[in-house]
Amino acid sequence: MTPHDPEAQRAATRAQWAEITAQTKPPARAMIDLHFEAAEGADATEFMGWLEDEGFDLEHFPADEDEPETIEAQTGEMALTLDAVLAEEARTTEAALRFGFRPTGWGFIGL
Repeated sequence: MTPHDPEAQRAATRAQWAEITAQTKPPARAMIDLHFEAAEGADATEFMGWLEDEGFDLEHFPADEDEPETIEAQTGEMALTLDAVLAEEARTTEAALRFGFRPTGWGFIGL
């Protein structure tokens, strides 16, 4: 797995936020949807347990011949701001890396 670069992740998130907000006004409240991909030896059970303990709803996609194992984690309803996205991304990424996953992106589900 490529070493994680938190500053590059924050820069990519800021760029994505700028692109989204240039095209449309995001809703004031939403669920943030965070995406993670497994590396070799990843522990999905432990990572999913951590996410559930933290209040996330999960979708788990086992690996197949074309795609690696992935997990999508959705926050509860919250204020949708760049700072909120950065905070949720930072705390979930820290856990993901401990369990052998890497962040691959985020989105939001408007309410």
